Amino acid sequence: MNKVSNREYIIPISGMSVGKHFVDFSIDNEFFEEYDNSQILGALLRVKLELDKSSTLIEIKGDIGGSVTVECDRCLELMELKLQTEVKLLVKFVKTQDEEDNDEVMTLEPSESELDLSQFLYDYICLALPIQRAHPQGECDPEMIKKLSALNKKALDGDDSKSPFDKLKDLMN
Repeated sequence: MNKVSNREYIIPISGMSVGKHFVDFSIDNEFFEEYDNSQILGALLRVKLELDKSSTLIEIKGDIGGSVTVECDRCLELMELKLQTEVKLLVKFVKTQDEEDNDEVMTLEPSESELDLSQFLYDYICLALPIQRAHPQGECDPEMIKKLSALNKKALDGDDSKSPFDKLKDLMN
């Protein structure tokens, strides 16, 4: 995946004092255009984070809310989804990389001067999407539903004369 080039999602931590700090971000379509094969085609999101810095770590808590545009899994038309999720990340300052990063812990060299939150935000937003993304019943594109119904009827009627598996069935004989 590409790195987002917008500096808005990079927090300068070298001069940050110990204690709590608050940051707000707006995330729109441009953010997701930087990622290849993103399922999110549009967005209007608000990110509110609280960074609690100590000498050895930064604890990040907050929430992401707003709406995203995705394709409907049923009719492939664009649809808007409301999104609301809580985020949590622990950033540890370590001299060696013995401890690997995981979903909730990121490690940084103590000499690092910036914390790039773009990948962290992208991952949390994608994980907040529902597995099944479809319009409510009756709101899908009627033409596509008609085509799907016709194909489903063919399959139920046993019209598999053009099935790619016919050749394999001949091998059984």
